[in-house]
Amino acid sequence: MRWAILSGGAVWLAVAGLLSACAVDGTAPPEKRVALAPISFNEVAGWAEERHGEALATFRRSCPKLTNGPETKIATDGGERTITPAEWKRICDAGAAIKAGDNRAARAFFEGNFRPLVVKEPGKFTGYFEPDMRGSKAPSRLFTVPVYRRPPDLTDKPYYTRAEIEQGVLKGKGLEIAYVQDPVGLFEVQVQGSGKIQLAEGGTMTLGFDGSNNRPYTAIGSVLIEMGVMKKDDVTWPAIRDWLKRNPQQARDVMRKNERYIFFRDTKSQTAAGAEGVPLTAQRSLAVDTTLTPFGTPIWIDTVRPVARRPGATEPYRRLMIAQDAGAAIKGPARGDVFFGSGPQAADWAGRMNSAGRAIVLVPNKS
Repeated sequence: MRWAILSGGAVWLAVAGLLSACAVDGTAPPEKRVALAPISFNEVAGWAEERHGEALATFRRSCPKLTNGPETKIATDGGERTITPAEWKRICDAGAAIKAGDNRAARAFFEGNFRPLVVKEPGKFTGYFEPDMRGSKAPSRLFTVPVYRRPPDLTDKPYYTRAEIEQGVLKGKGLEIAYVQDPVGLFEVQVQGSGKIQLAEGGTMTLGFDGSNNRPYTAIGSVLIEMGVMKKDDVTWPAIRDWLKRNPQQARDVMRKNERYIFFRDTKSQTAAGAEGVPLTAQRSLAVDTTLTPFGTPIWIDTVRPVARRPGATEPYRRLMIAQDAGAAIKGPARGDVFFGSGPQAADWAGRMNSAGRAIVLVPNKS
């Protein structure tokens, strides 16, 4: 999203890391001990009012990966346990039998196939979204900033830095998939892990994560704080974007402090895909720490969300999410990055959300 996640990356809009990064390989099994405690669904605030059918539709997008992939390891209150593809198939088949939009049946599905475990440490929730840019498949006087696909010589070793790539080290190698006008916009898409380009030729190109240069990620919010141009409490992505736009010369150097560079592919899809490799669902897909929480896991989040056009105001935000993305800055069992979708409202939510709360993990029942 990560950068994204999106893919290896879930996004990245965070503000404590100061610009989190949802984009970077997170598929390792749980390794750390997680403190979890049983809770009943009746004790989950907001559970009865939830639109469970939406969450089930999102969960079902993960099913092909769960039923055809390797065994899944998940932390429980009794230690780690392994879930086989066959167990996932049983659950997924049960979900497939439910009529779309049947919230009552969907609620019964989750209550009958999972048990809720509350994470016994404070949660933190940020957000990311899918930005839009204007661009073209060919360079022009207007569209000069290249968008690169994954280089064939990219390995898991550190590659060229952001500065070296932006200075043209990959130019002329046939890696350009598009050209855009706004370097800040491209940086934002790299932080988020995916995005869309409205093409001058007509149509839309959807960008999906296609690897990184394996360089360290630096949150530029922290850079701006060190420079003295922002205070910690004022750091949000809208504020960062505004500063970068107003200070184009300094912006280049600030963005290059983040050495990590993201490569993209044209997904030929209308929907962003997360690190799990499935299309993301706005306000239902969550980027998580996959060393602790495997993809496909339903997670109830109880937090608050910024209120549109009301700076500083928040509203309760309780809903059932599905772990479908990962991010380099998403660390911990109660850490989540909400995918808000695309458009101005999604951008506003994602740019300002930095909320405490709690996470309740739904662990599959034993067969």
